[in-house]
Amino acid sequence: MTHPIFADLWQGKETIQEQPALICGDHTWSFRQFFDQILRAEAGLRALGVRAGELVTILSMNTPETIAAFYAVDRIGAVANWVDMKLSPKEVEGYLTQADSRVVLALEVAFAKVYRNRGQAPARHFICLPLDSYLPEGLGQKLRLGSWEDHRGPGCLSWEEFLQEPEGAEPDRLRWEEPAAIVYTGGTTGPAKGVMLSRRAFRVSLEQYTQAETEYGPGGANLTLLPPFAAFGLCQCIHVPLCLGMAVVLAPLFRPDQLGELLMRYRPEQVSATTSYWQLLLKSPAVQEADLSFLKNPRSGGDAMSPELEKRINRFLAQRGCPSTLVQEYGMSEVCGIICVSYGPWRREGTVGHPVPGCRIVAADPEGRQLPPGEQGELLIHSGTVMNGYYGHPEADGQVLRPGPDGQLWIWTKDLGYVEPDGSVVVTGRIKRMISRNGFKIFPSVIENCLLQSPLVEACAVVACQSPGGETLPVAHVVLSGETTPEEAEPVLRALCKRELNTYMLPAAYFFRPALPLTRRAKLDYRTLEQESHLT
Repeated sequence: MTHPIFADLWQGKETIQEQPALICGDHTWSFRQFFDQILRAEAGLRALGVRAGELVTILSMNTPETIAAFYAVDRIGAVANWVDMKLSPKEVEGYLTQADSRVVLALEVAFAKVYRNRGQAPARHFICLPLDSYLPEGLGQKLRLGSWEDHRGPGCLSWEEFLQEPEGAEPDRLRWEEPAAIVYTGGTTGPAKGVMLSRRAFRVSLEQYTQAETEYGPGGANLTLLPPFAAFGLCQCIHVPLCLGMAVVLAPLFRPDQLGELLMRYRPEQVSATTSYWQLLLKSPAVQEADLSFLKNPRSGGDAMSPELEKRINRFLAQRGCPSTLVQEYGMSEVCGIICVSYGPWRREGTVGHPVPGCRIVAADPEGRQLPPGEQGELLIHSGTVMNGYYGHPEADGQVLRPGPDGQLWIWTKDLGYVEPDGSVVVTGRIKRMISRNGFKIFPSVIENCLLQSPLVEACAVVACQSPGGETLPVAHVVLSGETTPEEAEPVLRALCKRELNTYMLPAAYFFRPALPLTRRAKLDYRTLEQESHLT
């Protein structure tokens, strides 16, 4: 079977053409309107000379036109090169040059930056993706969204100017194993790399999710918070729900503290959020007295969640009528997003569930030998969703794609964890986050879980810090709950850790802060925490 990603979206939609497909702000696109925009965008790209195999760069967030552009690119057999629009001005030319894109689509709020800083990049056509109409009244004016017209130059088009009447062109069906999308890693363990994902990867992910029966399904709505330039956001939060006949609610300029407001505004049956988003929901004024019985499928992916925090969030949801506990999800960009979900008998706190059908996950030693159940090692993944490689950096492929227990190529995740006897997977942390103190291995998650036992702690993160004498020590960054002061909290937390932890694991210092920093992907920014840690 070889067909475009669009074919899975189109299939079975004959009877739901007038049902909502995309909801953004006060606007709703039916599936009929959505398909019309896709075909017109495809015609626009063909008119600009886009051909199969070439990269079309998209710098945007979640808006209806952005999603339509992705499927239009796919129908041609071109490659959607997803770039974070928040990149710095000096990075713009580099990304556009590396991709060799002749056509660039940029969200209205970032359009002027992209066009002004294109430099000597080969891009010749720049399409402005609209945003103003999806925002609260007055916000577009504050963001000076109409000002992109002031920078209009040769090759610049509005979305409406770009669209063309379809001429009945047949979609490309040949490119099955070749890249269909490039998404960039978060750069949490090094420079961001472009992950090349094929149509095969998207199709297999859809099959895996369908067989696992973890999605809410037709007639429901999925609140999408993660950006389309992240594999999890693009595949499992947008493509899979749409293919299953769900409406996708888009939040283009989402802030992490808005989850409660958006839940109450749109009342979706399903939402996928990161650990940080769920943590912030606990103190959202919008849901403190709310009825969350409409939320049938709350999902969590991204950063690992400690068992103590998971219990706290599940208790919060249950008290407000949510009929489900959190569905934990685990994956990475290199496997097209999520490949492990807590579903069915594997829905248990403290684990990320079970590999979806057709996927294998094992814990292995450094030589790639599979470890017995319960023994910690590096987690390895074998799945039909595995990436083609890193765009422009083939030398980096071997760092992640390496032989596993059966001699075949597996993804080496750089995550530590173990597999339980029933096949459930437990993620204990990143290898790079492990702290070595005078030969003792310290896993920050153990300290974090200890601190989260205290009602004084709303959130925390443990990182390594060098002492003046050169010793590597763990330090704790803590967000306090309520009105507790650092002076009151520190002795209580020190006593808790002394009672629960081995001496070599005790934090050398506590840094109290109003919030933990997040990356653009809504994951904890450990690099910033390390830079802001100091011992005297």
